[in-house]
Amino acid sequence: MRYVILFSLAFFSTLILKGQITYTLKEVPISDQRVVDTVFGTWKYSVADYEFIEDKMLILTFKKSLEKPTIRLIDATQKVLSSFELPEEAQKFYKDYMGYINVICVNHVYRIMLDADEIHLTSLPLDDYRKFVMPCVDSVHNSIYFSNYQADYPEFTYYAYNSPEKILTPIKKIGDPEVMHGYNMEYYFLKPKERVQARKLANYYGVDFHRVAANMSGLTSSMYYTPLYSPLFIMEDTVCVFDHSSNAIFKYDRYLNLLDSLPIDYNHPKSWREWKNEVIIDKEANSAYALYQKNGFYYLKHINMYTGKIVGSFKLTNQYVEKIKIKGDYVYYIYRPFESLQEKFVYKELITN
Repeated sequence: MRYVILFSLAFFSTLILKGQITYTLKEVPISDQRVVDTVFGTWKYSVADYEFIEDKMLILTFKKSLEKPTIRLIDATQKVLSSFELPEEAQKFYKDYMGYINVICVNHVYRIMLDADEIHLTSLPLDDYRKFVMPCVDSVHNSIYFSNYQADYPEFTYYAYNSPEKILTPIKKIGDPEVMHGYNMEYYFLKPKERVQARKLANYYGVDFHRVAANMSGLTSSMYYTPLYSPLFIMEDTVCVFDHSSNAIFKYDRYLNLLDSLPIDYNHPKSWREWKNEVIIDKEANSAYALYQKNGFYYLKHINMYTGKIVGSFKLTNQYVEKIKIKGDYVYYIYRPFESLQEKFVYKELITN
């Protein structure tokens, strides 16, 4: 039921010294209905991606397709402060472990730099960037945290590299024994000639023949295989590994001493399809949320970082939104109303559990 309270102050009188002054104030509506704010929107072009940069925002925009994209810097009033047209087709923004915002394009990576609100780009080699920068997930206290994760293999390890001391320390191995067993069995389902070929390829590339066989059989690109999802985040100088394979959150201090292990079950809801295999961190509020979807609506479920339990749920107002991010207790996303001529806008809502 909707409750709306209307306060109407027709005549507010204040007595001062020698007379009486009358002020007429407008009605102020107060409603319990949720407010969805437009962060940025225009009918001239759509927003494909966005990133926060202090009190401003970088947006990746396009008119018809991302073959001719433009980066724009906007302030809190939706004013475009500067823009830069990219020389090639863009894919998305990527914020690396050093805090730099980059735009991933088809053939290059461009690092975005600001000079007095003017956008400048520096070209980086795409292959080297993917090989040496993207595996790094975060950094704190002179340590860089990275993994040897590969989507087509159900096991990987997190490491910490201390730059000043040049020390490499393994933190935790992530893996699902049941998935690994099925993965390795793919070799024995191959025909004899295919097994010989798998062994030859494994010897040539110096990898496990089970891995070659799983790729040859098409397992890793089928609906029966789901890549591991166990992200690492730094939350208030604490290293948190959300190990969904072990159903636990492991917390380490800056010296990589295990502080706590929290059992979790949010990754196993009654309807397994609702869990979107994603955890979103609000670094400003030091909060973690598990992402779910039901009937086209996304739900953010607040994870208690002391117990591992879900302590609140928030349903987004709009259906089938894109690029969900959380900052300072607000959820941001890109959305265009269904069957609408409107371009894609950026919206935000206050998260209320």
